[in-house]
Formats: sequence, C-alpha cells, structure tokens
Amino acid sequence: MKSFATLLSAAIAVMPFVTADFIPAGSAAHFFSSQNTSLVFAPSAAASGADLQAALAEDGSSSDITALIVTAGTGVPGQISYGGLCISANGVVPESSNQVLYVADCDPEDAAQIWTVNETPATVSNADGNCISLGRPARGVPVILDVCNDVLLPHEIWNPKVVA
Repeated sequence: MKSFATLLSAAIAVMPFVTADFIPAGSAAHFFSSQNTSLVFAPSAAASGADLQAALAEDGSSSDITALIVTAGTGVPGQISYGGLCISANGVVPESSNQVLYVADCDPEDAAQIWTVNETPATVSNADGNCISLGRPARGVPVILDVCNDVLLPHEIWNPKVVA
C-alpha cells in the first residue's frame, strides 16, 4: 500500500495542471473538471434542492445554468450561485451516504454556502477543509463533498474559466 501511495504522489507531482482563470468578484465562470475537460459542475435544475452534477458547459448566457457566479472572487470566501440559488453543504457529510452537494436558496448567513475558489491548487473548498469533488468523470454524475487531500486531489481540481 505504501508503494502505491508513493507512486500516486509521484504521478500527481508531474501531472500537468492547467492554469485556472482568476475570477473577479461577481463574475460568472464555468468550473471545468481536470479529469474530463468538457465537464463542469452545475445544478441539475434551477430549483432549490437540485443536486450538483457533472454537465457539459453551455453558452455562458444569463440563462446558462452551468455559468456560476462567484460572489467574492478567487481566494476570498463567498457564495457560488445561479439565479438566487447557492451551492450548499448543509447536512452533507464527506465519505458518507449523504455526500452529494446541492443548491438551496442563497442565505449569506449560512456558513454551509461559503466556498473559496483556490488558485493553487485549483480547488473549491469550505472552511471545514472539504473540497468539491467528482468521483467518476461522466455527464450526470453527482458532485460530492470530500476531504481535501493529496490522494483525492485529481478528483478535486476544477479549472474555472470566466464567462465572457
């Protein structure tokens, strides 16, 4: 097992990472998966309670459910939203049967809706040390909350691109 971890760490160290865009506060962005660069994370529907899932990026228009607003910008804790709905980890527990993220009505006082879009590595994390993660890079797969760590890092890299 130790040799596998050593090999994995070495592979991650040489793995090329695409430089993520710096996202200004209030800008919309697509968050592309490093595992499958055609996939982004997005709500499955524009409704409170809709799961976050892997989806194909849309056109970046105001009706594009895959273009998410980063309220505070890169490196600053804030909400990630679409149409008054924010990504929420309320009641979500990493490594449990209830680890799928979802959207809920935005509440700036709800700590479970606060995320930091990190520049290096390009992860999206919360104050609890958990990251937005994609286990299997395929369209429609639920996006989950998992512990941020080097072993899971390939599943937790999201390359945000500002929607022009």
